[in-house]
Amino acid sequence: MSKITVDDKACILCGACANVCASAHVYELGSRASVAVRPEACWGCGQCVSVCPVDAIDHDDFPLDKCPPIDERHLPPIDDLVNLFRSRRSNRTFSDRDVSREVVRELVSIGRWAPTASNNQGIDWIAIDDRTRIAELSEATVRTLLRVARLARNPLVRLILHLVLGRENAQAAWRGLAGAQSLADRAQEGADPIFYRAPVLLIGHTKTRNPFSRDDAIYATYNLMLAAERHGLATCQIGLFQLPLARSRKLRRAASLPEGRVPQVCLVVGYPQYQFRRMVLRRIPDLVWNPR
Repeated sequence: MSKITVDDKACILCGACANVCASAHVYELGSRASVAVRPEACWGCGQCVSVCPVDAIDHDDFPLDKCPPIDERHLPPIDDLVNLFRSRRSNRTFSDRDVSREVVRELVSIGRWAPTASNNQGIDWIAIDDRTRIAELSEATVRTLLRVARLARNPLVRLILHLVLGRENAQAAWRGLAGAQSLADRAQEGADPIFYRAPVLLIGHTKTRNPFSRDDAIYATYNLMLAAERHGLATCQIGLFQLPLARSRKLRRAASLPEGRVPQVCLVVGYPQYQFRRMVLRRIPDLVWNPR
């Protein structure tokens, strides 16, 4: 349990700490200061330390010298953010240049600033930069997809998929599996149709039985991908690997995924062979207010 105290001489009874701790309810307002009445309930999110206007909270997990003030002058204007979002592209053409492990560590570290459900911070990563091993995983993935595609040709299996997934989802799955032979043909010609010969493969994984883990992993991944752009790196999320990896024990062993962990996201990182020059259009989403 974290030790949490409030300096009653500094506290101004603004109530901010109690109000932002809306789920754990660690704080209550006393007559002289806010009081941490339920420290055992703390999620370790740090919201209280971040919001206190007078630095009155002493929290074991968040010493003030490790929690610098937010400096609005260093935050990018909205136009710069939009330009960053629009300029990021999924890239599938990589140069032969290696990516240093120091840069990969920095990118993974940046990913941790993304939100996680209940502040569980449960995302860990496997990084593979052995090109031979990446090639072996690519070949194993193609074999797995081919095997599933052949199985799906069975009328009974198609019926089960239809019943389990629903008509539209089942049809989408069949269309995807139909491309497995094309992947195999490209691999036979010497291409890497899964990882595109990228020098680094990252696998984000979490504990089992957390319904929000996939969301958490995607948030962290997008932080990582945006940061990679500023390093001159290209990234691409690889669903063709993530989906069979989640379902194939053989693939999980080949990727050295620890027992009790679930792969939530897979992406490749590398220096791009080509630079994109223009931002492209995207559909404006429909927005409906207060639908009934």
